[in-house]
Amino acid sequence: MGTETGMSSSTRSLTISDLARAGVVALAVSLGINLLIVFVANAGGIAPALEALNYGPVTFFTTLGVVGATITYGILARFSASPDRLFLIVAAIVLVLSLVPDFTVIPNQPGGSLFTGAILGLMHVTTAVICVGVLTDRSAGL
Repeated sequence: MGTETGMSSSTRSLTISDLARAGVVALAVSLGINLLIVFVANAGGIAPALEALNYGPVTFFTTLGVVGATITYGILARFSASPDRLFLIVAAIVLVLSLVPDFTVIPNQPGGSLFTGAILGLMHVTTAVICVGVLTDRSAGL
């Protein structure tokens, strides 16, 4: 009776199934929110000519970001003693880098402005927060 028969959720190893499940949740929530932002922007007539603020590109880049985050977290979980802390640092760095084009390139695109860059930046922040929250949440089955 002195041995523990089960592992707590914070000490058990991360399985590919757990990681994939968390990635799917992060993707579904991120896409839902980002596509809602696109819908509101389109309904409000905000930059209809700006390709980056349409469903296709937003879906593609959100998916790319979440898949990248999920793979990164999986690698960190395998090789790091503190993957959550390290993932938060990596996610913060990637987020800051992802905002650069929103405020330097997007304003110079047809239909672009600093405001539309800020909308795209909001989508990046939203996706980053969701990925960090879902991928590092041990109570969610990871």
